Formats: sequence, C-alpha cells, structure tokens
Amino acid sequence: MSYSKELQREMEKEGIEIGDRIKVLDNGKEHTGILMPRTESDEDTLVLKLDGGYNIGLKHKNGMSFKKLEDVEVESKDLHVDVKKSGDKSVSILIAGGTIASRVDYRTGAVKPSVNEDEFVTFAPEIGGIAKIETRKILNTLSENIGPEDWKKIAEEVVEEIEKGKDGVVIAHGTDTMGYTSAALSFMLENLPIPVVLVGSQRSSDRGSSDAHQNLTCALKAATTDIAEVTVCMHGSRSDDFCYLHPGTKVRKMHTSRRDAFRTVNADPYAKIYWEDLKVERIRNDYRKKNTQRKVEAKSELEGHVEIIRIYPGMDPGIFEKKLQRSKGVVIEGTGMGHIPTDNKEIMEELKKYIEEGNIAFMASQCFNGRINMNVYETGIDLQKAGVIGNLSDMLPETAYVKLAWLLGNYDKEEAEDLMTENMRGEITERSVKSKF
Repeated sequence: MSYSKELQREMEKEGIEIGDRIKVLDNGKEHTGILMPRTESDEDTLVLKLDGGYNIGLKHKNGMSFKKLEDVEVESKDLHVDVKKSGDKSVSILIAGGTIASRVDYRTGAVKPSVNEDEFVTFAPEIGGIAKIETRKILNTLSENIGPEDWKKIAEEVVEEIEKGKDGVVIAHGTDTMGYTSAALSFMLENLPIPVVLVGSQRSSDRGSSDAHQNLTCALKAATTDIAEVTVCMHGSRSDDFCYLHPGTKVRKMHTSRRDAFRTVNADPYAKIYWEDLKVERIRNDYRKKNTQRKVEAKSELEGHVEIIRIYPGMDPGIFEKKLQRSKGVVIEGTGMGHIPTDNKEIMEELKKYIEEGNIAFMASQCFNGRINMNVYETGIDLQKAGVIGNLSDMLPETAYVKLAWLLGNYDKEEAEDLMTENMRGEITERSVKSKF
C-alpha cells in the first residue's frame, strides 16, 4: 500500500523502497528498521519494523530525514547472548504451520511462511546464541486443519531428529489445536529421551504486540534443558516478561486472542522461562529427566472411530445415538463431576447397549478445573453401573479423546480400558491443584 506522494518523493530521492532497512532522523531522535507498507488509515505515517521485532509509526513532518542502510547487522536484544556463537546444544525447529511460522513480505505486504534458519534468526536474532539450530518445514497447515494423520507425521519427524543426535526439538505450530497435538505426541513418543517443545504465537510477527519473538526464544531455551517431556511454551503474562512451560497433556488454550492464553489445568507448569536473561526457574521436579540412552519409538497408530459427546440440556437422544453408532470408543463431556441426563431413558439405554457390545465410554468434565466423582450423586452411581469409566480422573476431555484413540490403535480393548484410567504421561494427577502460576 503506497504512502502519500510527498512522502514517496522524499524516499525516492534516497533510493528507498518498501522492504529496505533505513535510518529515520526525527527531531533529534534516531530510528532504525525495515520500511513496511503503510497502514490503511494514514498515508502520511511511516511504519518501521525495529530490530527487536516491534512496529512503530512515525508521522511525516518537516525536518524528518531518511537514509538507506546497506548490509546492516541485526543486533541482539540484550539477553546476554552472542548471535554469532551458537552454544554447545543442537536443536531442530520443525515447522508445522501457524502464525508463528509466518512473516510479512515487506515488498508486497503479504504474509508468507518462514521456512529456513536464516529467516528464523532474522525474526528472532537471540536464538542463534542459544543452540546450533537446524530448521525444517514438515507441514504448512493451519492448526484448525491439523488432525490425526498430521500427528503421526510430526511424531515420526521428531523421532528422525532424535536419531540424528539432537539435544532438543521445537515444533512451530498454530495455537488453536496445539493442546491436541501436544497430547498426541505425549502418548506417541515412547521412551522420549530429550525435550520436545511446541510453540506458537497468538499474534503475527508483523504486529507490534506480537508474542512470536519471545515465545520462540524461550522455547529454544526450554529445548536445551533436562526436561525430557512433550511441552508447550507460551507467554505467561500479558507483558513481555516470561513464558510458562506447560505439560503436554495438561495444557489448554483459555482465551481466543490474549497472549497469555495458555494455562496448565489441574496441575502446575514445569517451569518459568524469563525473557530478559533466559533464566529457567523450575516449578516442578517430577518431570522425566533427559537421558540420551533411552531409545525413542514412534508408537503412532490411532483408532479413527473415537468420538467426543458434549452433554447439554435438552439434548436430542438421536444425536447421542448417532455418535455412539459410528464409534468404538467415546469420551463423554459430562456436566459437573461427570453427569448426563439419566432421566432421559433413551440416552441411558443407548449407552448401556453401547458398552455391552464391547465399546469404551469414558467420562470427562466440561469444567475447566477439578475431577470426576461419580460416587456423590445417584446419577454417577448409575453411570458406573452401566460401565462408564473415568471416575476420579482429572483428565482434560481433549486429552482423553487423544488417549483413547491412541490406546485403541495400539492395544486390545481390555488393555486399553485398563490403561485409560491409569496415569501414563502425566494426564491424570493424584491430587488436582488450582495452579497459582
């Protein structure tokens, strides 16, 4: 989008085009960055992307001058790391898509994927000082379109990187379904020896309030720790101060757009990673420690006929029946401590029949915190008598869905039913907590 004719004339005198690195002198103040296309609202306001990743708008006025800069080295934000020194750890970034894997093409104004190491280092210069980095694009998929086949591919790609001897793997992923993917990888990656960290951003890198820069840098740092779990690394507050490292089976996106949208549910995060100096503060010590002697395996088969049924007032029994008919396992998102309308005889009869035919019905709660307790009310007792499992579990519904599909894809029905109520990857805690973090 073009600037005003007057502004264009002044920039043309200096040979400046959209996408060039320039220096702007404005009333004694100096600003250096990349010239971006103008905003829709004001053709006389210069938009500059600073080296730290933020955008500023500079109103064109008399006395303002411009200078095109050639081959200017991007300086690191003051994080006490040298972008020319790569550290002693080796980390792979696997790009699956999402906002964090996109950037603005400043010459066209369009968003394009960032698919190589050079682009990532330019986007977040600090990461070059954390580890030796290799970047590879494995998918280019919006997170709402990522599904079971993609989970398998990601798991297999992670195993390939581990077998190359990497110290950690970071997966750039969209935020909408990140919790599903992190749960899937938690179960699929058996005997995980190193950290696997999913990271995304709520706001694209061309926005001044983008969280991509901090999230990616903190995720790289997390990948160099001894926390050999599948985790999610995202902003921990509305400010640019730290990220939380969330367990892959306990994390949920709790807000549509806020930068601190992700929370650990019914447990605490593993760690807090500070943005200023990349200090890692461990919150929990019950994680699996890094051990490169463990032999990882991608146990990635999934049963495709698993459903989630969300209970709601006035639910049509026909909807309930249809979902049961096309599944071998079902996760019921019950109300409260695990309830369905048991006075609806059609629903109860269909559920009993479904279980008697050899299928699995697991109860999870719609509530954001707390655990299932089907011992308190008559409704829960009736459900247990019918064969519904999951009593006293605090597993998230989306994690339960992924786990059930994974178990039925890799074990026989009896073993899958037993394992569904056992804690395998931190998905069921002995004591739920309302995290203070």
